[in-house]
Amino acid sequence: MLIWRCGSYSPLDGEGGMHASGRWHTIGHRITYCAYNPSAALLETLAHLAGKSALVPGDIRYHVIELPESVLIERIDESSLPANWKSHESQTRAVGDKWLISGSTAVLEVPSVLTPQTFNILLNPGHPESARITVLKSIPYPLDSRLVVNLKS
Repeated sequence: MLIWRCGSYSPLDGEGGMHASGRWHTIGHRITYCAYNPSAALLETLAHLAGKSALVPGDIRYHVIELPESVLIERIDESSLPANWKSHESQTRAVGDKWLISGSTAVLEVPSVLTPQTFNILLNPGHPESARITVLKSIPYPLDSRLVVNLKS
């Protein structure tokens, strides 16, 4: 199965999680955020850059990642989360941190906050199975200026 990551940095090492907290983890954990399609990957990236013009990369790349069918995917169903999970990052961070620490799987599917019926794929680079997940190619694709202008505010 193919999954996607959007960014201008190393796609699978999880280094970003060491420097900033995200929706599904707290700072200090290696984690890689991906999506099932390039549009969702871009939307998630843009959501984290809004209002942070200094962080808008000039060299966005779409990373096409091969997730072997045999790699187990753990899933978090939205119905298992508290009703207010979208507005309380501490709840989702606790779920993600627990998953990372447990080492139960290399992959966790979680619901997107941004769009309905959309899921993000989290990778645990520390899990032994993560070595089987590989980048097939990286595609440079500049951001459309209509998207960048909205980020600079």
